[in-house]
Amino acid sequence: MESSNIRQVEKQSRSARKAARLPVSINKEPGVTRDISASGMFIVQGRQQQVGSRIEFTVDLDTPMGKMKLCCEGEVVRIEKISGGDGEIGIGIKILKQFGQHFILDNLPRDSGI
Repeated sequence: MESSNIRQVEKQSRSARKAARLPVSINKEPGVTRDISASGMFIVQGRQQQVGSRIEFTVDLDTPMGKMKLCCEGEVVRIEKISGGDGEIGIGIKILKQFGQHFILDNLPRDSGI
């Protein structure tokens, strides 16, 4: 692929990102998303990760049915030190697979039938 085509694909990928602040957990370490796309997300948290490492993480979502956890496996593709972030680290993650979606049952309506 020509370098101009690579830049165009990278630009399209970046434009597909949406700013979103969602609670996340990587190996039980809390964090928050800064932005998300169909193929990845950028997470801010206090624990250092290694580029190339595989991680399991959950994302907390609000849905019409109540709160839900999205469970995923991803690969760390980028690390950034967050300026003025009290030692926080930014982690670019490529989503490799999704394990499932789990509703937090305490938040479901009583008559939901679930």
